[in-house]
Amino acid sequence: MLIDTHCHLDDVRLIGDEEAVLQKAKEMGVELFVTIGTDEQTSAAAAKIASRHPGKVYHTVGAHPSDVDRFDETILQEVERLARETKPVAIGEIGLDYHHTSDKKRQFEVFERMIALARELSLPIVIHDRDAHDDLLKVLSEKVKGLKILMHCYSAGPDYVERFMDLGCTFSIAGPVTFKNGQSIRDAVAKIPLDRLVVETDSPYLTPEPNRGKRNEPGYVRYTAERVAQVKGITLEELAVATTQTAKSFFNI
Repeated sequence: MLIDTHCHLDDVRLIGDEEAVLQKAKEMGVELFVTIGTDEQTSAAAAKIASRHPGKVYHTVGAHPSDVDRFDETILQEVERLARETKPVAIGEIGLDYHHTSDKKRQFEVFERMIALARELSLPIVIHDRDAHDDLLKVLSEKVKGLKILMHCYSAGPDYVERFMDLGCTFSIAGPVTFKNGQSIRDAVAKIPLDRLVVETDSPYLTPEPNRGKRNEPGYVRYTAERVAQVKGITLEELAVATTQTAKSFFNI
């Protein structure tokens, strides 16, 4: 059994096909799912989807860094309400994104507010990190002591692995590990201990080979898992057992 630790089942490309997507995933050996909130609307939608599939789909509540320019106090209070009332398994995705143009100062403010929320609720955090590795490490080292940290779609490459490991991070590996230009991610996977690894799709984004260019969906986490297992020199079954155990422990499910 595999767990897709990061998908967006509320996305318009998936929500209308929800039952078929989950059934196809099951047929591919994927039986548990964590659907991710990125703002007040997607967090609410994620909670509703999880409520329709108890014990199968879990959800998070978050505030995505690329959207911070529109996060006024009303929106942030709604995110906080959802976190307190809908029983998410983590706060996320949250973090820093220097690829997009959202205000950096505001990103830090929202990020630190979400960290405080996670601490209040004793929940893990799911981190979005795009081109912000050094600043992200600084915030994590200063603000996140005692919280469990999952690096969603880990992209920082092998040179940062030990620095994130020193903070106790778990690493989530997505479709880019299968790409021809994904050698940096494969090199990172080779350095990460098996008990610090989980797998994800980030569907409907980042479709792994051999389906790159098509809509991604949770069942395709199998292809990512196969590539990770190959890099680690183990069987898919061994990889599935290890990542499922780590994911269940991380999210307390």
